[in-house]
Amino acid sequence: MYELHAQKSSKLNYEIEIRGILSDRMLRYRTDYLVGIILSALLLLLPLQSFVPIELSWLETIAVVTYAWSVWLLAKNDPAGWWIGLVGTALYGVVFYQAKLYAEVGLQAFYFITSLQAIYIWWRGGQDRTEKPVGRVTWQRSIATAILAIASVFALRAFLVAIRGAAPFWDALTTVTSVVAHLYLMARWVESWYLWIAVDIIYVPLYASRNLYLTSFLYGIFGLMAVRGLRNFQRIEREQRLKAVEQ
Repeated sequence: MYELHAQKSSKLNYEIEIRGILSDRMLRYRTDYLVGIILSALLLLLPLQSFVPIELSWLETIAVVTYAWSVWLLAKNDPAGWWIGLVGTALYGVVFYQAKLYAEVGLQAFYFITSLQAIYIWWRGGQDRTEKPVGRVTWQRSIATAILAIASVFALRAFLVAIRGAAPFWDALTTVTSVVAHLYLMARWVESWYLWIAVDIIYVPLYASRNLYLTSFLYGIFGLMAVRGLRNFQRIEREQRLKAVEQ
């Protein structure tokens, strides 16, 4: 009788603890959402300002806001980020074409098409067409990816040199790395965020060199979001493993 009572008490305490954790997460989510709305409004007012001697276009500003919301939601493992990202990729395709970052234009087209596929994978890519769980990349796939990525960087660089693109090597490197990170994120693999962190670090000076200062700043924020996304995916993956063991 005592053991049964102890088990019930332990289960009740566990349920209370889980409810507390979920409540804290919901509060943080709402706070982040409110902060995001305020920052978005401030960003949309930037093209109207005159105190900063930097010309900012409405097109780039709107692209920044939609892209930021997309990354923020995906870092929280929310599939809605893919839908919002469709708008951001379309707008950035125009922005990068104007900046002569042609590989980035192609990358946005790739993002747009594969984001439609990602929506299905995240919602129906799991067992029996359930939500796809967070997982990790096998070392065999990592090695194969690295070999293919290196070859692709040099091939794309040669093409960009031929068409006189800006910063051909860095444009090629960030483009190929972004493609791999995007594919990994579509599959909900933890390692996708390591790649996003690395590529965001390169993107900041690259976009600044093309006078895309707001986009450069945005990718600095993306780097911080990627760190958060990494921690979130790591936590979810651990919880999934623990749940599988308990079952």
